Amino acid sequence: MVGQGGGGGETPRPCVRMEPVISIDASQVTPALKSLFDPTMPTGIRCFAVLDGGNSGKILTDDPDCPQWGYVWEADDGTLYQGGTQDRDLLARVVSMLRQDGLVALAFRDGDPSVSLFPPDPDAGAPCLELDRPAGSSDLSPCLDRLPVGYKVRRMDRTLLAKTPRHDKKMIRYGAIDNFLNKGLAICIMRGDEFVCEAYADMEVMGVRELGVTTQKGYRGQGLATIACARLIKLCEESGCQKTYWDSAELNLRSVAVARRLGFRNERGYRRLAWFPPTR
Repeated sequence: MVGQGGGGGETPRPCVRMEPVISIDASQVTPALKSLFDPTMPTGIRCFAVLDGGNSGKILTDDPDCPQWGYVWEADDGTLYQGGTQDRDLLARVVSMLRQDGLVALAFRDGDPSVSLFPPDPDAGAPCLELDRPAGSSDLSPCLDRLPVGYKVRRMDRTLLAKTPRHDKKMIRYGAIDNFLNKGLAICIMRGDEFVCEAYADMEVMGVRELGVTTQKGYRGQGLATIACARLIKLCEESGCQKTYWDSAELNLRSVAVARRLGFRNERGYRRLAWFPPTR
């Protein structure tokens, strides 16, 4: 029994005040909140694509108008971006909360002091590379006219986006077809009515678009990804894009080879650590 009147018993534990975590959408993002995030951090372009409403995700802060900190979670690949004041306990709370919705990953470069704040015991990790290609920096013409007989290149419109076998996956990244049509660009290669390769460019962020490409099994090794991306880069540059961006795991040798073949350079290494959703 706890004593009364100061006469012994257990000492009451101090009350720990939990800092509020406010979730907002892209329409509520303020210049002050956006300024907390460093565009040069690994895959930072995706952070700003979420902040600008091009990619799906979650935006968390203490105060949108006068923020001390902010977190951005990109729903497709699960990367979590930190801005402003960083705190170990707060990061642990945010990671635990977001893991209920999917994978959470944190990226860092060698020597990044914030690694000491990461939660313990990640479930996975991988070395990665990011590269970029300034507009007009290399000749794409050898890649533009190599399409095998029986294949055709199409710019993806609403009808094609709705039919693609990757529709559900892409809508996780972009939220809705209308959102992608307003902000993104896409090319597909078809053989008859079959989608064999798809290349996507996310919304333009500070003059840059991120590219991604997928070739269906059974059609890989024919250079289709290179052709599709070359066509997409041309489309990006025609729209006024100043640079295209590529991100890949180091062990994805085919992806890295395609990027280098297309003239992507300025390689920067980083590492991702991932925490999987809890087992239900």
